[in-house]
Amino acid sequence: SSDQTIMDEFIYEHGIVLPINTMDATVITPVLIFNCALSHQLAARHCDDGTHQAFLDKAASLYQIAYKDQDQDLNTIFKFAILNNIGVIHKMLDRCKAAKACFDYLVSMMMIYVDTDNSKYLRLVQGFWNNVLGNGRETAPAA
Repeated sequence: SSDQTIMDEFIYEHGIVLPINTMDATVITPVLIFNCALSHQLAARHCDDGTHQAFLDKAASLYQIAYKDQDQDLNTIFKFAILNNIGVIHKMLDRCKAAKACFDYLVSMMMIYVDTDNSKYLRLVQGFWNNVLGNGRETAPAA
């Protein structure tokens, strides 16, 4: 069933805790926005159909803001989490092309890390592979 498929999706659902001495707004702002987006995405699990989509749309918008606000040279895991969670949202809302674009970009980022011998970081994001590898079976257009 599609409900079971949604439950099988890997969502990076760990809120980010900032160290007490963090004062850099370029770090704090995207983290707070990410945590807010994650809260919306997780809350959507407990909503009826009407508010479910609204919560997911809000989460996707917030993730996009967090992605744009972050320092582009730092924290790859943060980028992986955002791209993955946006991809899952698109998939849940049957936005197949947008989900595929997110997961394709996630694959390219993962391959760069493998090629540059930074694959040690990929163990932290193994759940993302489930979404990436399973992407074709659920989001491919009908023949």
